[in-house]
Amino acid sequence: MDPRFELDPAQVQKKTVRTEEGKKSARKKSRRLAKSHHRALALHKNAVEKEQPGSVLQLATTDSDAVPDQQQIRAFWEKLVPTALPAPQSLSFKSEAFDLAIDPNRYPLLKAADGSTLLLDTGGTLPPLVRTLIQEKDPGIRIITASPADGRRFLGELLASGGFYSVEEQPRMTFGKDPQLKVRSDFKVEQSAESVMRNEVMLISAARQGFPQRLTEYLKGQGVKLLEPFAGQPASPVPLRHRVVRTVSHDQAQVVDLLLETLAVPAERNKRVELFRTVETGIGLSVAAERYFERGGRRYVVARFTGDPITYTLFRLLETKGYRVVILESRDTFNTVASKLLSRMDLPSRYSIHQLMAGAGGQYSFEMSGVMFENAAPGGGSVMLTDRQIEPAMRELLYDHGYQVQER
Repeated sequence: MDPRFELDPAQVQKKTVRTEEGKKSARKKSRRLAKSHHRALALHKNAVEKEQPGSVLQLATTDSDAVPDQQQIRAFWEKLVPTALPAPQSLSFKSEAFDLAIDPNRYPLLKAADGSTLLLDTGGTLPPLVRTLIQEKDPGIRIITASPADGRRFLGELLASGGFYSVEEQPRMTFGKDPQLKVRSDFKVEQSAESVMRNEVMLISAARQGFPQRLTEYLKGQGVKLLEPFAGQPASPVPLRHRVVRTVSHDQAQVVDLLLETLAVPAERNKRVELFRTVETGIGLSVAAERYFERGGRRYVVARFTGDPITYTLFRLLETKGYRVVILESRDTFNTVASKLLSRMDLPSRYSIHQLMAGAGGQYSFEMSGVMFENAAPGGGSVMLTDRQIEPAMRELLYDHGYQVQER
């Protein structure tokens, strides 16, 4: 045999050893990759189970459930611009150099309030060259590039291009003085200079949580139309837990009775409170009290001052005997009577403006003056005493937020 074709046994053995080492190395690398893959899967599973922000499951769910479709957008626009001409079915341009056609299913078309055409490029997929060709052929076409996934940004760009008389961002509207309802939305739209006079003001909310139905109806009655293109079902009414008690009487004694009744404090009417006893001093002297009650080991007297200095002196003498005297004057209102009584009883409640309800994200709030007692209603609810007039629509709104309105 030609020596050139002979194999060196040492070389064969060396090659075999290298081959075995390569196989071992490949197996180790495969195990490392498998461990890394399992570790990545475990981390992903842990993130999904904990619903950490940014997890794949959470993002997928949010995107698929939250992004409005073309029908929602078109239905919203038809409500916002009901008098606009129908949008063109398709968009195409022809010239000697090119023919251009835009698929309306991928790039919807809307008609603006001023008659212009809006083209929605919500996916941002319209090529720059095509955009340039469109605007060269028809400069009046306005291209909207924001995605409905960001509802507020999308609506802002859409409304800014909508050809309206006025578009205001983050407006706040107030209804009434006391009680007062405040409504906050993302946009306020006026189609013309006469929109306010014609009750054609539009409030637009990009929130996913809808306004309560009664609030929407109330706004409509005030000449304001609320549109919520991305909202789901409105919030459901909550169980009744609280009370609003409105006094219709201007009699001071009845106001005192109402306050004491709310505090579950029994009182005696027209009681004669002894200042001096005959058996002790040989002199009997009593003072007339409109209301007398005891609470927390202390004695209280509610009396009326008519301007007689002798009567005032008697009241001060009662205080030296340990009585706490609440002196009412003819000019005292519900506010004053409540403040005097509660202050004398060292209670933290006082007559002031209280917020009774508020919407998610600050969409709306309802405020009213009165005296608020926490945990005074059965079941741990609160009780508000007020002298403010509450219109029926406001009462219904309070009812949906867990308040029962009563008059006494």
